[in-house]
Amino acid sequence: GPTQFIWDAKTGIEVLPPHILANNGSMTRNGEKILVNVDVDGNGISSAALVDPVSGLVTNLGSLNGDTCGGSGEIGASSSYGWAVDDSGRSAVGTAYVDVDKDGYCENSSKPEILPFLWTEKRGIRKLDTRGHDFATEGWMRAQAISGDGRVALGGTNMSSAQAWIDGGPRIDLWKKFG
Repeated sequence: GPTQFIWDAKTGIEVLPPHILANNGSMTRNGEKILVNVDVDGNGISSAALVDPVSGLVTNLGSLNGDTCGGSGEIGASSSYGWAVDDSGRSAVGTAYVDVDKDGYCENSSKPEILPFLWTEKRGIRKLDTRGHDFATEGWMRAQAISGDGRVALGGTNMSSAQAWIDGGPRIDLWKKFG
């Protein structure tokens, strides 16, 4: 479910406050930051965030749409949600939603409305390169893994085609390159 928790061998399970939502579990190597979703402005749409489980400090990773629309899921509407965070919590990747045709809906997988994002502490959230991807036939694209140093992001499409980005640069279609 959407309940976010942490477990420690010495202290056991600790359930985090209900406004901190779980979508995909990921935390930094040292456990100092957890990738979660939070509705920071109270508009009913959550976005990806990093939370410090000790202090409760929340860092909003933002969205690509100004937090105006969201994809639906178990945790409700989300303008963005994270899949993975690097070892230090300085980079994260995930899925973001945009309303490209301004129809009030931002989940059309045959249009570039479900996109991969990279967030870095220095540059904030930005869309990863999708040039050359045919959304009409290959569907959505997301970033779902990141290397420990934050340099390499991996992702895929809803047609299970693996993708990669190095240092937030051009998309590498691993499926076309290696099969």
